[in-house]
Amino acid sequence: MFRKQAYRWGLFPTRKLNCRVISVGNLTLGGTGKTPFVIMIAETLRGNGKKPAILSRGYGGRSREEINVVCDGKHILLSPEIAGDEPVMMAQRLLNVPVLTGADRYQTGRYAIEHFDIDTIVLDDGFQHIALQRDLDILLFDHQRPFGNGNLFPAGELREPIKEARRADKICVTRYSGKGKTPGLDALLTGDLQPMKSSMRLDALISLKNGDLLEVSAIRNKPVAAFCGIANPEDFRRILEESSTNIVHYHAFPDHHEYSRADLLAFEKEARSAGAEMIIVTEKDAVKISTESLTLPVYKVFLELEILEGRENFHKDLLD
Repeated sequence: MFRKQAYRWGLFPTRKLNCRVISVGNLTLGGTGKTPFVIMIAETLRGNGKKPAILSRGYGGRSREEINVVCDGKHILLSPEIAGDEPVMMAQRLLNVPVLTGADRYQTGRYAIEHFDIDTIVLDDGFQHIALQRDLDILLFDHQRPFGNGNLFPAGELREPIKEARRADKICVTRYSGKGKTPGLDALLTGDLQPMKSSMRLDALISLKNGDLLEVSAIRNKPVAAFCGIANPEDFRRILEESSTNIVHYHAFPDHHEYSRADLLAFEKEARSAGAEMIIVTEKDAVKISTESLTLPVYKVFLELEILEGRENFHKDLLD
């Protein structure tokens, strides 16, 4: 708390990059859907003539370099082991957007500006990085558990007190089911901000063997096995079930799990015993697994983020 007050009092300087800065973050530990939200922002910016780059902290990556270029906008240059699984996944999905990691977002941002033709920086997980000024601060809340158990870490999942949500310029409720209000997210916290709402849907599947595209209709009621190593594994299962997928075997590994050959063979054995005809994984997990030793076909999901409420105002703020 002293650190935040020091920035507010001007004891610690905040630094400004020579381009527009958009931050996406949350108050809690774990997943609120930041990565797909960042991808959606980058795609929207690119589709409207902007030139974005993504800065990530590279969680789980082994690199000790101050600045890591995961993707230069043309080629993926680093592996998930070095750069982290989420930056590589974002680079695979976007490819034409530079993706960089580094602890010091200001120095990483300066590098991106100097070496790539960009006009916008998108900070992945940047809400707590108050040392860097931003032009648009977007805060995400999970629809069912916006504040985790309501306690600060380590007693709970909150990174900082709930009242800090008032720093946000935009608020989005993610994984919105279309039913009910988000508990605890009221006008006392959000002020005049009208929370936008978003959800994820299964758009298609892609073969890890040959890149072939499979329509969602092709797997409806088909016995499948699925696994993931993400912060909110039940969300992945829910998305598959909402697409009428018949999940006969499901396993949740720890977030950012590094898969061994033994892990994959053991899972396939269990999947076959359950009668599965294929294996489905997330994009985040797909960048870290080799299917050479597997005999069941393996597909990664292609998820699409949909803004259910507040799309027009959001696009206006994003492109302003």
